[in-house]
Amino acid sequence: MARTLLKLLLPLALFAAALSARGAVLDVVPVRAQVYALVGPLGQRDAANAGDNATFGAVLTPEGVILIDSGAGDAGAQLIAQALRGVTSLPVRWVINTGSQDHRWLGNAWFAARGARIIALQATVREQRAQAAQETQALAQGPGAAEPSLAPMSSPDPLAGDEARLVLGGVPLELRRFGPGHFPGDAVVWLPGPRVAFAGDLVFADRMLGLLDNGSRVDQWARSFHAFESALHAQVIVPGHGRPCTPAQARAQTGDYLDWLVRETRPAAENMEDLEQAVTRIDAATPPGLRKLANAQELNRKNIQRAYLQFQMP
Repeated sequence: MARTLLKLLLPLALFAAALSARGAVLDVVPVRAQVYALVGPLGQRDAANAGDNATFGAVLTPEGVILIDSGAGDAGAQLIAQALRGVTSLPVRWVINTGSQDHRWLGNAWFAARGARIIALQATVREQRAQAAQETQALAQGPGAAEPSLAPMSSPDPLAGDEARLVLGGVPLELRRFGPGHFPGDAVVWLPGPRVAFAGDLVFADRMLGLLDNGSRVDQWARSFHAFESALHAQVIVPGHGRPCTPAQARAQTGDYLDWLVRETRPAAENMEDLEQAVTRIDAATPPGLRKLANAQELNRKNIQRAYLQFQMP
């Protein structure tokens, strides 16, 4: 009997040990009183980070935790829950999704099963549902593939329009969409009191952003960033990737880079410059400050190529 029990408990113990080892993956950074950023690694996803190579947010209220984004599936959600235990014993009562990439929402079901309400704008939910099969397949083939996962779950009652005002646990906040970002349905959580913006994948800091072939164009993202910047005048921005930053850093590492890509690639595409020559020429002219960003060597040429091709499309 004891031997049988040991066989049953050993896999659970090994999983708990692996989860404990992962706990240091998310760096809990105080932003304001009762407001935190959970900062994941800047590099690519792997088994150690369970797909949580991103930045998440938490606002502590007397009634429970407001979580901004839920992690990449069950394993990613548990990484977040473990990080939160370092600052509070309160449960996660609300999960707000800012986007449709896996680490923004595939942990929803894990938190919902523990009583959390899932909140998102209609545009975000629409993209989640459209991307669900692709995002879950990519996650299943990557980090956390051996661990059980609940079915994808988006908000059952998405909020209409591009702006919603909420009071959760006594904390007033706004959920705002300024247009396409890294994904078409990207949104921002705005705390007007402390003037903190959880910008989701609209803003990348410390590392180079990546353009994707997902329906969001570089010029649209640039316009969305500047609309966000001028509308909110945040004092602190918690980006979708990287550490909390100033508006000036967000502009330099996201807004200026998007503007530069538009400025350099649009004329090359309109003049039908040879693609490879254009990419090589523009890459060589990359401003030094952008070239120093994490992942720049891997992503810059890809971004230039994708931006060029976007401007060739009708």
